[in-house]
Amino acid sequence: MKKIPRDEKVKLTSGQGNWHFFDSPYVEGRSIHVADGPHGIRVYRKPVEGGNFSNHTHVQPATLFPSASAMASTWNRFLIEQVGRAIGRECRHHGVDVVLGPGLNLKRSPLGGRNFEYYSEDPYLTGEIGTSFVRGVQAEQVGACVKHFALNEQETMRRFVDVVIDERTMHEMYLYPFYQVIQRANPWMVMSSYNRVNGTYASESSALLHTVLRTQWGYKGAVVSDWGAVQDKVKSIKHGMNIDMPGPSAFEGVVNEALDNGGLSEAQLDASLAPVFALHEKVKAITRLKTIDMDAHHQLAQDVAREAIVLLENDGILPLKNPDYTVAIVGHFAKAPRVNGGGSAMTRPHTQEIPFDAFSTVLNHLSYADGYRDNTSSQAQIDEALKVARDSDVVLFFTGTTDEIETEGKDRDHMALPTHHLKVFDAIRHVNDNIVVILSNGSALDLRTIKPYARAIVETWFLGGAAAQAIVDVVMGRISPSGRLQETFPLQLEHTPHYGTFPQEVSVDYRHDLIMNGYRYYDTHQHEVLYPFGYGLSYGDIHYQKVSWTTDETNPKSTVTIDVELENRSDIDAHETMQVYLSTNIETIIKPRHELKAFKKVMVPANAIRSVRIDVPLEAFQTYDVRRHGFVVYNGTYHLKLGRHSRDIQDALRVDITQQIPYTPQMTLDYPVNFLARYYPTWFTHIEKHFRPLRWHEKEEPIWRILDRYQRHHNVSERTIETIKKQMKEDFDA
Repeated sequence: MKKIPRDEKVKLTSGQGNWHFFDSPYVEGRSIHVADGPHGIRVYRKPVEGGNFSNHTHVQPATLFPSASAMASTWNRFLIEQVGRAIGRECRHHGVDVVLGPGLNLKRSPLGGRNFEYYSEDPYLTGEIGTSFVRGVQAEQVGACVKHFALNEQETMRRFVDVVIDERTMHEMYLYPFYQVIQRANPWMVMSSYNRVNGTYASESSALLHTVLRTQWGYKGAVVSDWGAVQDKVKSIKHGMNIDMPGPSAFEGVVNEALDNGGLSEAQLDASLAPVFALHEKVKAITRLKTIDMDAHHQLAQDVAREAIVLLENDGILPLKNPDYTVAIVGHFAKAPRVNGGGSAMTRPHTQEIPFDAFSTVLNHLSYADGYRDNTSSQAQIDEALKVARDSDVVLFFTGTTDEIETEGKDRDHMALPTHHLKVFDAIRHVNDNIVVILSNGSALDLRTIKPYARAIVETWFLGGAAAQAIVDVVMGRISPSGRLQETFPLQLEHTPHYGTFPQEVSVDYRHDLIMNGYRYYDTHQHEVLYPFGYGLSYGDIHYQKVSWTTDETNPKSTVTIDVELENRSDIDAHETMQVYLSTNIETIIKPRHELKAFKKVMVPANAIRSVRIDVPLEAFQTYDVRRHGFVVYNGTYHLKLGRHSRDIQDALRVDITQQIPYTPQMTLDYPVNFLARYYPTWFTHIEKHFRPLRWHEKEEPIWRILDRYQRHHNVSERTIETIKKQMKEDFDA
């Protein structure tokens, strides 16, 4: 390798265009090519003018898989790993070295404009699905880039908003998916987010990029900024950012000036480039695929879509097994389906299914009415919808969010379906009682308007190119629906934990989110919801039988083993997604009512019994310890719960952990004396022995005040008291 001049090194810290970086005559080999692609890659035949990335004109066709919210609704690790592999193969075919995905941020509010691109409100489920996706991509010898690191849960003012958060909440909730994916799948790249965290932009945060990512987690890969996220490039280079995207950068002069005046050393510049050189070595080993089986990839997309669909309501009208029913399809989404959320997830589908066309092949008596177009409807359209609805046995009403309501770049204003969609629904419900509602959306909806009048509600999310056949298969009963909700559907927006504070434009407070987000909030506070986390109906009739629990604290991989028999008392093969929740009952540790800690999705054949085992590792009992800056398992009492969803528990077990770490809170001398009696009894005994037995009200006082009283009443030297205080502090910090 040629010796690289300093000015050239500075150029290498930025992109060379929108989708390439590390391009230099001083570096052997080609540049590194990245592409958006959490749901399918987007590759351009030639550069796009003016930054209009959503223009399909120059985009290569690719498989458009169901959205991330749909992928997570499968609860199927293996299936999502296959999605990653397919996207990885398409990357190799199109010369893409790193795919910019998956998104590992959490759904903090149903209003989040990018919720469709994020897996779940739950960190464990997000980490499991994200790990599978990354493993799949990188099994094809191309890289994945997890994003957006970190705390990027809102689109409003996303480039400026400051997230205020404590260390434990940050690690147990919002960093946990990143931690799990990095530890278990080692993605080639990490993308920093736009927002600030505790006052500092994520792209220049030493706390995030150096202390957490590099030091605590030991991550060796490259860090790339979100597009335009770098605000102070000198700080970014010094604190752990490797590539500023896109390029060329407007900050090159500033960096050279800092190198000249000592604000940045060349050694720091070299250190910043080291992970990119390591990435480049991996890229040079990638081999292109001349051909790929796009039909097989589309079949995989159909498999994901089938398992992603969640049946929310069904009074027995589904499945529609009789092809001779007269069926009316109402809703423009049936002919122009809403298949993706736009923005960075935009992909030009190689194959795009149309629901109306798919139903036309299986129903003998089918009629259609637009009803609406996007967010508008006319009286003529409503009249047409009324006519076909009145003359039919069943109505399939297609609705959902439009791209005006739900898309990257802005948060939703409400949870409601489009006003004109609801107007059409209200009209047809008066002439036909047999309405099946088919939803296309990226996140939870307020369904109070339609639920009383719909005999079935089918949540399909954004199903991408496979937006038809899977719906037909579920509605017609060819398969039993097996999707489960990866987020809670509240009754209404006003019931959400962050109502009135989401989104925020300047500063947003995450410090209570351990019990104030998603099902953690609703279940802990026992609020009624529309549909709970993990919920989904089936055509099967599966029963839990002979549940047995085996506990072995010495086995870190299976501290608790659950064995259960699942009996399917129906004539259709059906999946069951067994979910395990953990309650932590240790005094003074703030925890939600329960947390998802394990799950397993299994197929149970019709009229059959299947034995299933779930292993719950010791890791499931962990809590983040702010003194150790890492996860530990505390001794104490826990309860494991096995169920269908967070509010349907079939069996439970009390687990007493005794061989791990005693819990003590992070105390100071400002804590009450009764905390000494609880957690540091030796010091409490010392005070009562050398001072006197304390009265009940004195135990409520701060430790320092009792020690000061001790000094005054017993004429103890100030030096002695200061020594005791110092020793106490050392014990508290140990």
